[in-house]
Amino acid sequence: MFAVLRHYLPLRQALLFASETLLLVGSLMAVLTAHLLNPEMATRRLLAQQGLSPEDALPHCLASATLLALLGQVAIAFNELYDFRVSSSRYERASRFVGSAGTTLFLALSALSAARLWNLSDLLGFPGLPFVQQVVGLTGGLVLGFALLFAWRPLFHFVLRRFALHERLLVIGAGRWARELAAEIAARPSAGVRIVGLLPENEAERAGAAPAPDVERLDSLDAHRDGLLEFARKLRVDTITVALDDQRAQIPMHELLRCRMAGLGVVEGEQLFERVTGKLAVSAMRPSYLVFNSGFRQHPLAQLAKRGLDIALALLMLALLWPVMLLTALVVSLDSPGGAIYAQERVGRWGRPFTLRKFRSMRADAEAASGPVWASAADPRITKVGRFLRKTRLDELPQLLNVLVGEMSIVGPRPERKKFVDELSEQIPYFGQRHMVKPGLTGWAQINYPYGNTVEDARQKLQYDLFYIKNQSLLFDLSILFNTIKTVVLRRGT
Repeated sequence: MFAVLRHYLPLRQALLFASETLLLVGSLMAVLTAHLLNPEMATRRLLAQQGLSPEDALPHCLASATLLALLGQVAIAFNELYDFRVSSSRYERASRFVGSAGTTLFLALSALSAARLWNLSDLLGFPGLPFVQQVVGLTGGLVLGFALLFAWRPLFHFVLRRFALHERLLVIGAGRWARELAAEIAARPSAGVRIVGLLPENEAERAGAAPAPDVERLDSLDAHRDGLLEFARKLRVDTITVALDDQRAQIPMHELLRCRMAGLGVVEGEQLFERVTGKLAVSAMRPSYLVFNSGFRQHPLAQLAKRGLDIALALLMLALLWPVMLLTALVVSLDSPGGAIYAQERVGRWGRPFTLRKFRSMRADAEAASGPVWASAADPRITKVGRFLRKTRLDELPQLLNVLVGEMSIVGPRPERKKFVDELSEQIPYFGQRHMVKPGLTGWAQINYPYGNTVEDARQKLQYDLFYIKNQSLLFDLSILFNTIKTVVLRRGT
């Protein structure tokens, strides 16, 4: 796996991204080269007027083709075609590739038009080709490229299966923590990690069901007299991880050291869990993992840059969306009795309370009888307009004012009510640590986990929140914003 924007990109996805980028660049270059080198075209004469030969123009064309191919990758990622669960479905894959091709063509034509309008053809464009020919060449190249991508996907998956491009993992431990880790890995085949088995530390750990049908329980560690290294080599193991419930148990450090010195990977269970899932394992985490880990840094310059991004984005969104906000306020007022905007106390950074503002999506008397309670998926208190607002996240727009005054950030954990914070802090370890940063309009947990109203849902979201706090950076925030836009446009809701 590779670390990209502070979270991990599986090897399979990295290979797919690289191969498809090359296909798109190659397709664009093939079409453009045919135009540049064709003696019957007027391109040579146009190039000569600029003091260029076709060979001189090729590097410039390559740079432009690469930039346009990256625009194509943005469209592909936006349509979730790097989610292998989507890309394995032929018909779903076809429809999303068509949408990606249309989006790429729109972005590319917009970029070419802007470059021509602002005299930036030296940065983006194809020298020697009139604008109409550039459009024709670009369209032909993208059609060819996306046709090749659609044909390449099944072949890519065949190559993955044929050459077994996955990391073979041996888990030391077979208790609750090892089973949880194995289940999370088994649920994410795109991570490229295959568990060869759970190796109990002792016979007592062999009890219990397997975490997944294809995960084998092996004999206990004591049963392998030849040693852990020899056993791992027999199973063709690439990486060994330790996931023991009892932290006081005697870890076979000498055996693990032999494996490490022999070239095998040896990682902590918490580190592997974080790498594969994009969240921190709260239930199995040791305080030392948080204390001595390299993450959780909050450099003053990084915080200043984050605050600058918050202000810039909040002002930009208010400038663009104020008509939408006025219309939303009017519709909410007409839909049901009560004010359009409601204020509610939430817990902010360092546990300090602040007043959050949202467009009202429930009846004005929603909590008159029950007091503060979690909203459910089909909550009868939610109005018809409120259901649409929640689905599109329009109800969140007044929080831009909270961002401007510094009570919230654009990206961060979801702000909770004090009653829920007090209850969850008693039931979930490390829950209070999510208040080390400002709450946000959107966040890593919001785009990775659906709306929840149980303690288990809160625990799952906390794991994503802690991962964000540990790895936060400006680029990570931009990645989350991109995925938030994708979530809203695809209407997956909150």
